[in-house]
Amino acid sequence: MRNRALKMAVVITLIGAGSGGCAHTEMVYVSERLSLPVRPILPSLSSDDLQCLSDDAYRRLVERNRLRREYAEEMEVIIKSTWPRDSPEK
Repeated sequence: MRNRALKMAVVITLIGAGSGGCAHTEMVYVSERLSLPVRPILPSLSSDDLQCLSDDAYRRLVERNRLRREYAEEMEVIIKSTWPRDSPEK
């Protein structure tokens, strides 16, 4: 009996919440223009600095640098996509 009364109370509450007393709200998304971080100045390496590396280690270093550069470029494109179309680049 108690379980049935609890179920009825829940149903009545849900029906009452759905009646015309609720106001309609609209979601508005506002995005701010994200700024580009300053690109770091990377230290240079001479051929003497890299001479102790094996050919395989050198290739992995070059690949690592390429992947990191491409990642940074992709992040810049994503950040610029938040800018309004008529906004000049900075």
